[in-house]
Amino acid sequence: MRGRIIKGIGGFYYVDTEDGLYETKARGLFRLEGITPLVGDMCDIDSCDAEKKTGNIINILPRKSALIRPAAANADQAVMIFAVKRPQLSLGLLDRFLINMEKQNLDTIIVFSKVDLDDPERLLDIYSSAGYKVLQISNKTGEGIRELRSLLSGKISVLSGPSGVGKSSLINSLLEDDYAETGELSGKIGRGKNTTRHTEMIRLGEDTFIMDTPGYSSIEVLCDDCSDISNGFREMRPYLGKCRFSGCSHIAEPDCAVKEAMDKGDISGERYNSYMQIYEAVKNRKKY
Repeated sequence: MRGRIIKGIGGFYYVDTEDGLYETKARGLFRLEGITPLVGDMCDIDSCDAEKKTGNIINILPRKSALIRPAAANADQAVMIFAVKRPQLSLGLLDRFLINMEKQNLDTIIVFSKVDLDDPERLLDIYSSAGYKVLQISNKTGEGIRELRSLLSGKISVLSGPSGVGKSSLINSLLEDDYAETGELSGKIGRGKNTTRHTEMIRLGEDTFIMDTPGYSSIEVLCDDCSDISNGFREMRPYLGKCRFSGCSHIAEPDCAVKEAMDKGDISGERYNSYMQIYEAVKNRKKY
């Protein structure tokens, strides 16, 4: 039988087929070949017990995309959710995620949630100017939910973001149901109590799916070389190769086209500061 992996927990993969949902395991051959089944994978399974609906994954079909973090396959786009307040917004964390999505050639929609708590106009300007589709939503008032649902229609979308940004509440709003267990913010540290512990695929409608992924508080960029980082900033790309020195780091060198664009306001100071911090982090990363 053929189906799609919609959830993976503790070595078990739940495959949605025309005959219903099967609990499966991956054959050892995948481990020998260094292949890990991912949520979103289309696969072939054999049936060990048709009554109990258990079986084995025997083949994984070619993927059109595969993400490392969050681990998912065959996504059409990523939807990055950050709260404007509670928890405190980290642009550096958002920029790291965007670099990774650019590295993995996956388009990204940026969603700023909890806009009933603060005005995100400055954030909208920064990221829309960088070339991203940016939305503002409020699970409390319903603002932006209809527009986001329209952007998700007919696609497989990965939902990702830090803990506590309202991702589970957003899924409930999209489903118009209480599907996802919601958590509370820790009053002591202002961070979210993560309620999603595994990636799971959820059907929103005909040919429309979202992948709910665990929240996080840190992320490492996928770039191994500092020269890759500037390519992860969309607004920097028109200026790459136009600096006085080849191999310019866009930090200390004179006659740098990127820095000149930043001075003119064509690249935001916030994004440039993120670039410098990420550059230094990758530069000082220990090699093992």
